[in-house]
Amino acid sequence: MKGVGYISAVVALVASLALLPGCFDEEFSSSPSDVLSFSVDSLRFDTVFTTMGTATQNFKVYNRNSKALMISSINLADAGKSGFYINVDGMKGPDIYNMEISAGDSLYVLVEITAPVSGQNAPLLIKDSIVFIVNGVRQDVKLEAFGQDAVPLRKVEYADGVHTLNADKPYIVYDTLSVGENAELVLSPGAQLCFHAGSKLVVEGKITAKGEIDNPVVLRGDRLDNMFSYLPYDRLAGQWDGVYIKEKSYDNVFDHVVMRGTVNGLVLDSADVSRNKITITNSVLHNSSNNILTVKQCSASVQNSELSNAVGALVYMEGGTADFLQCTLANYYALFESIKLPMIYLTRFDDPELVSPAHVSFGNCIVTGNAGVVSPSDVTTLAVSFRNTLFSVAGSDDDNFINCIWGGTPMFNCVGGDIYYYDYRISSSASSAYHTGDESLLTEPLRRDMYGVERPYGTNPDVGAYQIVVPQDTPPVGGGE
Repeated sequence: MKGVGYISAVVALVASLALLPGCFDEEFSSSPSDVLSFSVDSLRFDTVFTTMGTATQNFKVYNRNSKALMISSINLADAGKSGFYINVDGMKGPDIYNMEISAGDSLYVLVEITAPVSGQNAPLLIKDSIVFIVNGVRQDVKLEAFGQDAVPLRKVEYADGVHTLNADKPYIVYDTLSVGENAELVLSPGAQLCFHAGSKLVVEGKITAKGEIDNPVVLRGDRLDNMFSYLPYDRLAGQWDGVYIKEKSYDNVFDHVVMRGTVNGLVLDSADVSRNKITITNSVLHNSSNNILTVKQCSASVQNSELSNAVGALVYMEGGTADFLQCTLANYYALFESIKLPMIYLTRFDDPELVSPAHVSFGNCIVTGNAGVVSPSDVTTLAVSFRNTLFSVAGSDDDNFINCIWGGTPMFNCVGGDIYYYDYRISSSASSAYHTGDESLLTEPLRRDMYGVERPYGTNPDVGAYQIVVPQDTPPVGGGE
């Protein structure tokens, strides 16, 4: 019973204190010189898609004075018309009145924006500010964002005919964008397809995606915000599902295409190996939480292109035929998961009616990274050839490896670091990639790299997708920007 008596005493004490409200009243300053302090003077949201809410940003409001302050009003200057929303310590805006802040205390302010439709193709600057009034003194924190109109594609299926997506506005793909067996999807230079989480592109018919050196076709996730202040979601794998080229689809084209941030990358389903499934040129396939390119018992050609950064393989082949010329295969994936497969994974295509090994060739390529090179490690019994290809591991030539550069150092511009940023161009003529290719492997289209840099006649080209230019003065095409 002692416990009951103790509790009764505490209750009595609390009750008696309640009868003395004046004893604990804070003293509020009325001086206009006592003002608020802020952890930031402005918040910037970069570009946001209109009608889509953003992730929340925040800042703190401090009272560094010796007395409490009464904030008579907290308002959005544009009266809530800009699309910004605020919440101050649980109180929702756009207008908040008579909020106390004790001496030495602070308040949390949460800010988000749903940008209104602008009716324009180009991003539109949106400005507002949060205005604080204390003792008649006005202070503010400025807000800024760019609103970008976009075209939503919600579970769209093109059943037949030719359908062109242009560069006027980005397209946001929800669920599945399907191209029927009798249809063709054409992606014009500068077209941007931004895929919502879990969404994908499925091609039963045909896709022709042709960008330009300074105006590539971009396939990416739809998140424009940051995971951390230094790390945009656009630099992460797993933002959307991927692209699937189905069984009856042939003669597809990726030229000057940047595809990044997928789960499953580009998947080519089984087909007649005597017909070309896809030609990939001058393109960047970057950042996958599974494989970058999966070839299942079909035929593919990849030239002047970069395949980089995956938890799985950069090239995963189940039978089929593929050739890679002037390509950079680099896997320095280093965020959240470890690499699970070698860069090139070769296996048979198992089918009750067909059991077929892979046929694959690499010429004037770079194959390097923090993963094994190829599986199986013994390729002497397979139809696999590497010619004038740079490996960062030690090794020696044989019937499958001809004039290869072993234990080489590519000297890439940038490999990851704390900001998870990659630029797989070559930084110096001291690189092992410099002038170590075989000129006889160059076709006329390969006389220039994806940036248009010339591979001169009468000179061995640099291996990999990029011809060395010193100093570098062109921003990278891919790399998650």
